[in-house]
Amino acid sequence: AKKPADKITKELALFGVPLLAAYLFIMFYEAGFAAFFGIPVDMISIDITHVVLTNRTTLVVAVIAFLWIGLYYNILPSTNSPFFKLMITITLVVSLALGVTFGRSDAKNQSTFLVIKTQQEQVVLRIYKDKIITAPFSRADKQVYQSFYIHNIGDHPDWLYHLEKIGPFYTK
Repeated sequence: AKKPADKITKELALFGVPLLAAYLFIMFYEAGFAAFFGIPVDMISIDITHVVLTNRTTLVVAVIAFLWIGLYYNILPSTNSPFFKLMITITLVVSLALGVTFGRSDAKNQSTFLVIKTQQEQVVLRIYKDKIITAPFSRADKQVYQSFYIHNIGDHPDWLYHLEKIGPFYTK
């Protein structure tokens, strides 16, 4: 007979592991994206916008949840089993690896950017909470420089932003 405590742990894992995997995926997606452009990872902040707009998150969460529910009802004997612990580990590691891979790939292949008309044109790399991270770029070399500016939203109301297909960029 199953112990009530074992059932509770299994139920929590059923809901908790896919949510944790999705959060880690988004966090590492942002880390991979930031790494491509040289943005320090401690600048990253995750909010509901990132959760909704991270392109592959919904698919990853759906697949993880589906597999998790399938394993839960058909295979997993107990939360104390080595197989159960291995599946949690694999789920989380795959989330991390896919997050970094997709983040770097999306950064490398992004072609449309917000451009700011300043003395030296800048592209918006990311917006985290009330901070805009921009970098100077070279149109001729298709290169974004790995030095960047951090602006507070609203600090420069006179700046004109426009979307432009100017990428993908290379970095040095």
